[in-house]
Amino acid sequence: MTGRVNKQAPGTPGHFRSAGGPGRDARLPAYLAAVLAVAVTVGLALLLSRFIPHASLSLLFLTGVLIVAARTGLGPSLFASVLSFLAFNYFFTTPEHTFKVESKEDVATLLFFLVMAAITGNLAARMQEEIAKRRASLQRISNLYEFSRRIGSAARAEEVLEALAAHVSRSLELPAAVWRPGSDGRLGLAASAGASREPDGQRVEQAWARRDAAPLRLDGWQFLALAGPGQPLGLLAIEGELDAEQVDLARSLCEQAAVALDRTRLVGDLEEARLVSETEQLRSALLSSVSHDLRTPLASIIGSTTSLLEYGPSFSEANRQELLATIADEARRLDRHIQNLLDMTRLGQGSLSVRRDWVDLHDVVSSALGRLKDLLKEVRVEIAIDPAVPLLWVHGALLEQALVNLLDNAIRFSPAGGRILVRAGLVAEGVELEVHDQGPGVPQAEREKIFDMFYTVRQGDRGQGQGTGLGLAICRGMIGAHGGSVTAHEGQGGMGTCMRIGLPLTQPPRAAPA
Repeated sequence: MTGRVNKQAPGTPGHFRSAGGPGRDARLPAYLAAVLAVAVTVGLALLLSRFIPHASLSLLFLTGVLIVAARTGLGPSLFASVLSFLAFNYFFTTPEHTFKVESKEDVATLLFFLVMAAITGNLAARMQEEIAKRRASLQRISNLYEFSRRIGSAARAEEVLEALAAHVSRSLELPAAVWRPGSDGRLGLAASAGASREPDGQRVEQAWARRDAAPLRLDGWQFLALAGPGQPLGLLAIEGELDAEQVDLARSLCEQAAVALDRTRLVGDLEEARLVSETEQLRSALLSSVSHDLRTPLASIIGSTTSLLEYGPSFSEANRQELLATIADEARRLDRHIQNLLDMTRLGQGSLSVRRDWVDLHDVVSSALGRLKDLLKEVRVEIAIDPAVPLLWVHGALLEQALVNLLDNAIRFSPAGGRILVRAGLVAEGVELEVHDQGPGVPQAEREKIFDMFYTVRQGDRGQGQGTGLGLAICRGMIGAHGGSVTAHEGQGGMGTCMRIGLPLTQPPRAAPA
């Protein structure tokens, strides 16, 4: 059997100690304390006998009995009562220094003293025992609360079993160990506390085969099953003798641990189901997006090509040029969708490499606008780049693709004849590149969601397709590979959207000296 074992050294709270009551060695100091208390009381009485009446000295001895009863228990208090009775008779009852009693009144006083000493000692001892019980009960409640809190926050079954073994060992002051079945159904030691040895494997298998919540005693070990709904989830073994109260406590702890184990199992099942559901949603979204955004330009290309093949000679030159332009535009659109899907795959697999070089931001913006020149016919583009912006140590192609995605998004949501502003400048953190449009804008609650894969804002002033919902996610991934950020903000004058790219001013690594 293998598993994680938590061992404690002898002398720690979890180390084995007898479950029975205190032995002779533990009782002897209490009786010696009773003798010492009576001796001290006799000394005080001898000093005060000149100033205190004879009858009042008995109260001094009763005080000593009360102190002994409150600090020890019933046996030492009764012993102190008898010693006090004899000492009071020997030192303070005539004739002194003998155990004889001449006066009948003194006999009555001594008997009354003995009865009162026994009663008060008994009451004080019972009070002390009740206080000890209340303290022990409070400690048990505190330990149970701590145990419940610990297993309630446990995310893994191993944490629950470790907490169970440690708490059982600490509460019962006995060695404890916990077994749990593996995926193959065989038991393995999952946790241990205070145990210097393990029970025989055959005994463990025998106890597990029984699978009963009632304790089973084998080879000096008590076995209890962690009974969950449907089937046992584990096996607790405690070394030593257990009384009825300890058995009830151990069974209660096993029930709590079984509930926690079942909860961790359910959490795992729910997490697995959530992952499956999210995977299915992503697959459905991808298939839906691909089927629409790839087939739409393909349909235009096929339709234009078929028309040219079948009716080409009957078309005018202008019509043929228009159909060829449609084929070229839709082919470029199709190429952008495929590029986005490829980039998303590279980002998801972590294979996107950043090959940096010195790049002029003016060239990046010009190249991105050139790739979208056919889409820019219906909008106005203004460029405002601060001359103080230096050359950037970036991957030019990735930065250009990120800018193309932002511009394509801005064009799609801008009204016909609207303005798109591309602005860049220096800030304390580096360089900021902004793309402003005059579209309907993005609600504040959705400004972070639009960077999720396949998420699109279903509004716009133009009746164009909304896209795959990958562009902004890819843009953030590409800029993030440079250590930068992409965020959405409100546009100028409260109109449209401002997409802001933040890039740090990095430097190439210095070459090592030859």
